[in-house]
Amino acid sequence: MILLILISLIACMTFQSFAEEDNFTNRIFNSIKLGKDQAYRMRLINGDILTGRYKEKGDNTIREDSAIIESIVMKTMMGDITLYSDEILHIAMIDDAYRHSSSLYVMPTADAIKDNVYCSLTQLVFVQAGFGFENISVNGGITLIPGMSFDEQGKHLNVKYTFYEEKQDIVPGHYTLAGGYSLIYANTTNLLQHAYMVGSFHMPRTTLTTSLFFKTGSDDVYDASAGRWGSGIIRFSNGSLGFGLGLDISLTARHDTKVLAELWCADIMRPKNSAGFLGLRLSNDRYSMDAGLAMFTAPAIIPAVKIQWLPFH
Repeated sequence: MILLILISLIACMTFQSFAEEDNFTNRIFNSIKLGKDQAYRMRLINGDILTGRYKEKGDNTIREDSAIIESIVMKTMMGDITLYSDEILHIAMIDDAYRHSSSLYVMPTADAIKDNVYCSLTQLVFVQAGFGFENISVNGGITLIPGMSFDEQGKHLNVKYTFYEEKQDIVPGHYTLAGGYSLIYANTTNLLQHAYMVGSFHMPRTTLTTSLFFKTGSDDVYDASAGRWGSGIIRFSNGSLGFGLGLDISLTARHDTKVLAELWCADIMRPKNSAGFLGLRLSNDRYSMDAGLAMFTAPAIIPAVKIQWLPFH
């Protein structure tokens, strides 16, 4: 008898939870499970970006072509707003809305690529692509410099695993930790290998990333050829320990403009092997462009640009 009562109670609770859940038939609202009072960011058909909390399912409307369009009600700073499915191009939870967080201009962060796929072009000569599967991130690229053969082109392969993430209760934000392994080919015959650890602390408008990398399994001296551009000797001691420091800062309430700052030192015993980047990132849920200045201890300062595209939602 008691067992029957328990089964009845569980069935009633299950039925009630399904009854309270808002059900949709269109693709855009079914692409993400909308939760009451959860914060979301949306890109509308007209290009506007809207942030708000989901309140409830709205009333349907009928368009001129007799199509039935579903709607949702969002709580925003301007009050409750009704949005129809054919007005929304993309919707994501606040934590997942910034799809370019897996890297800065050069440095990887501890954030995973997740289920995204991207292609990028750096300095008009370095083509790169990457994808994610759960907490595993894989990316690689090759330079396409005129006057250099395939064997002389630079190549890169990186695998990163985000193994820890924790949200902070006292201080707003969360932090992530990751480890990875990187292969860099300065010509096909010259292989530089690095193992690294990276951590990112996310605050409301700023993300601080720190990284330590260790050169392993490689020679100390490399004779690199650049085709008709000449050749040179690369000295990079095996066992060198380097570090990286990066900032991703939102200076205003705008979601599409950020300041990026990076500092890298390939060998802490040789501070002259350092470089940095300072610039802006303009982004939405599909595209981003980093533009600024790369600085080297040679000394040299050169313009630096990277364009990135995420083709799939």
